[in-house]
Amino acid sequence: MYQVKTEVKIIPDGFEAVNDFFHDHVFRSYIELGARLVGRWVDEDYTQITEIWDFQDREHYQQFFNLRKETSHYKNSRLQKIANDKWIISKKETHMMPTGDYFQPQHSVSASVYVQNAEGETLLVRSLHRSDTLEMPGGAMDKEESLVDCAVREVKEETGLDVEIKGLLCITQNLSSGVINFSFHGEVIGGELANCEGETQDVGFYDLSDTQLHVHVTYPHFKERILECSKLNYLPLDMYQVRPYDLTQRLNGAQS
Repeated sequence: MYQVKTEVKIIPDGFEAVNDFFHDHVFRSYIELGARLVGRWVDEDYTQITEIWDFQDREHYQQFFNLRKETSHYKNSRLQKIANDKWIISKKETHMMPTGDYFQPQHSVSASVYVQNAEGETLLVRSLHRSDTLEMPGGAMDKEESLVDCAVREVKEETGLDVEIKGLLCITQNLSSGVINFSFHGEVIGGELANCEGETQDVGFYDLSDTQLHVHVTYPHFKERILECSKLNYLPLDMYQVRPYDLTQRLNGAQS
């Protein structure tokens, strides 16, 4: 890994604005492009923020910011960046290399949902953090949230639709990023289809027959995930608590 530490000195009373900008416009876009936040801290006076980011290697770091400038999310946040920069006095970067291998397993769990309409078209979104492809709605699971709750929430947040989860269709693991994804089959039960401000655009149902899948979905692993989900082969999934044991939800494995 290649680590970069950034020390940001800010004008007094500017911490809240700078911190909000980081969470709204920086953090998720960095994650989507393959960086990992090691940690982020502020001093007792709230006038200096220190953050350390992991990049895959020096080449990844050198290419990173050019890639980020091409995303819709970056282009759409330029005015906010100008407003944010007025609070910043200076930035200092220190590039660091590890002195050894201190690997500790860390994994992220996400959920996505395969939804079709009566015409057989598939629900897709374009993430502002990954604007060069369409994909199924989904995202990372929050703390103390079940996989099913995560799936329902992400569809609502990204598309405006309410869905009922019918079954688990596919499990994938990204060995490069450590993300484990659970893809579910969902049926629309309410809501109104809409783009989500700050999250998604081009939300809609798309014809993925014949060559259209390759036109709309450009990432190979997203294509494979959609193709596997389209088989509608349900996998069993139990969600439970212990001490005392409580089976909170069971999705049965079956051919739909």
